[in-house]
Amino acid sequence: MVVYQDERNLMSLVGAMMPDLPYHNFGHAVDVYLASMRLAKLSSLSPEQTLIVGSAGLLHDAILIPTAKDNEERTAEFARRYLPGIGYSTRQIEQIASLILATKIPTAPKNILQEILCDADLDNLGRDDFLIKNEAVRKELGIPEGEGWYTSSLQFLKNHTYYSTAAVKLRDEGKKKNMAKLGAIIKNFQT
Repeated sequence: MVVYQDERNLMSLVGAMMPDLPYHNFGHAVDVYLASMRLAKLSSLSPEQTLIVGSAGLLHDAILIPTAKDNEERTAEFARRYLPGIGYSTRQIEQIASLILATKIPTAPKNILQEILCDADLDNLGRDDFLIKNEAVRKELGIPEGEGWYTSSLQFLKNHTYYSTAAVKLRDEGKKKNMAKLGAIIKNFQT
């Protein structure tokens, strides 16, 4: 997988500034970057589109305060200030900012790049490591473990839809398996 010079510079910055939270940390930024690059390739994006979606994937949670309502806006503004200094054009920066803003929940992507980033941000919902990531989210939010947490997690998965054709093909079946795992966990609490 090719990493462009601009992305290497951005990766160094994100690594230095990401919060050290149980879920939203540098590992999550790299995870979303890798998922966005995979989806970009499967969607046959151009090299520049791939650079934009990958950069947005790295940066999308760089400024994150748990429970804050304006993390995406703060991160988009940060991108506008920082990215010119490492070689991104004004047009690229505005695209990256729009992608970051598209990850705000509830998501409503307006183009394929936004779809890919939204899908990459929640890629783990359809992966084998979902329960591990879900536990990290629970700890980060300070929610006690119990039936209520698993029930709300199951409802989140039921309400979630992948947008891009690539993500649907890659992760929908895994998401169904994870819903079944959550259902079994909830059933254990009820017996």
